[in-house]
Amino acid sequence: MTQPPTKKQKVSGKRDPLILNFFQALTPVLHAPGQWKNPRDESRKYYTAENWIKTAKIAERGKIHGIFFGDSLAPYGGYNSKDLDGPFNFQEAAKSGNNFPKNDPTAYLAAMAINTKNLSFGFTCTTLSEHPYHFARRMATLDHISKGRVGWNVVTSFLESAARNLLNNERLPAKPERYEKADEYLQVFYELLLSSWRDDGVVFDREHGIFSNPDAIREINFEGKYFKVPGPQISEPSPQRIPLIIQAGTSEKGALLGAKHSELIFLGGESPEIVAEKIANIRKLATEKYNRDIKKLKFVTIARIIVGKTSEEAQAKWKEIESYKDVEGIMVQVGGRGIDLSLVDSWDEDLTKSPHESIRLAALGVSKGNPGVKITKKFFVDSHFTTFIGSAEEVADEIEHYVEVSGIDGFNFTNVVFPENFEDIVDLLIPELQKRGLAQTEYAVEGGTYREQIYREKGHTFVPEDHYAYGLRWKAGVSKEDFEEHLKELKKKQEELKIYAYK
Repeated sequence: MTQPPTKKQKVSGKRDPLILNFFQALTPVLHAPGQWKNPRDESRKYYTAENWIKTAKIAERGKIHGIFFGDSLAPYGGYNSKDLDGPFNFQEAAKSGNNFPKNDPTAYLAAMAINTKNLSFGFTCTTLSEHPYHFARRMATLDHISKGRVGWNVVTSFLESAARNLLNNERLPAKPERYEKADEYLQVFYELLLSSWRDDGVVFDREHGIFSNPDAIREINFEGKYFKVPGPQISEPSPQRIPLIIQAGTSEKGALLGAKHSELIFLGGESPEIVAEKIANIRKLATEKYNRDIKKLKFVTIARIIVGKTSEEAQAKWKEIESYKDVEGIMVQVGGRGIDLSLVDSWDEDLTKSPHESIRLAALGVSKGNPGVKITKKFFVDSHFTTFIGSAEEVADEIEHYVEVSGIDGFNFTNVVFPENFEDIVDLLIPELQKRGLAQTEYAVEGGTYREQIYREKGHTFVPEDHYAYGLRWKAGVSKEDFEEHLKELKKKQEELKIYAYK
């Protein structure tokens, strides 16, 4: 939890309003283990469409940019998993409700989209198992339903329990290999949605009885290391052509994937100084390796907001929230990262020296983001989300300070007590942020796409010109022969930009 600044901070210079999202998942517990026991919490309704329509309307009332959905495909099974031949203990997740049970967020997006006009939706889908041909159709469908208000958070999965179920009981490939596959997956995805149909492929010619012009549709005939996809894509071009590309990994290969493909990057909620370092590193990669304009690469981080009409009211809310804290549930969440804290007896043991390799390596990784801090069992169980607690003015001061130090473009506000927490943000905090120019008072483009809202520019429905995928789009009026000649030359150059596991 950050400490309030001693005096009101001012963000220097003119800047765009922050990109603000609500962070949720189709599960009883995302980041607040134990809160489902709170009588005022309504997260038990996570599986109802009405629940999400209500959430979407709260967000749109507050001129929130979007709802960002986290997701995972199997239980967080790492806690208390000794002798299970891997982190496969679903029982602990079942008891705590931590990310289990969990539904598919894409199925609920349609309900939210048709009940809103401006709110966008970013959701997490993995490249682990679903074939890109099938996924491309699913994304095009959602882009049509929402009128272009969707973004894809590209992930490669981190749960062994997911690999166990989706890869014929095999183990999860090494992280570098997962990113190499993800890079190729994105290439297939782009070519299906951008290079398969010309923008004007659908002619809807009733007089001549031609719905789509076959000369404006082509097979992509993709052949790579992981995928062979002839095409063509089965869906017609959607409003954005491809969703807003979001990414959340900051490992060496994750940073490369983000620098190459992402438009919006989600960073962990460490100190603003560490966030500033991560932003600088990814921007450097983006400019030096992929020749991108860093102004078009946006960054958000996670924050938990506890706001009251007064400081005292906010502290009382926080005290109540802490009373429902589920320590076992937190250890389930940590177990999802392969850290089985049931193997650690002492709350104060330095885990960077643990005899258990998985715990030691994970603790060493965490210590890099927390220099000078002893990484213990207690460290993992204590909250390390960026948490702002206080009156609207006090929380706005802290947000201003964080933005000033980190250079972040926005926040994913994660839920605590549902939906009360989101309602407090909209009713108490947003008006104060709007006064300071830190939150938008209206949507940048009425009824606009996700990209138009993020870039705050009407007509900006497609990726920027410096984005890797820009040249893969088959534009209206261009002949198949001319486009294929252009594509041949472009893909030769793109070969040099491939991400390899061990290169």
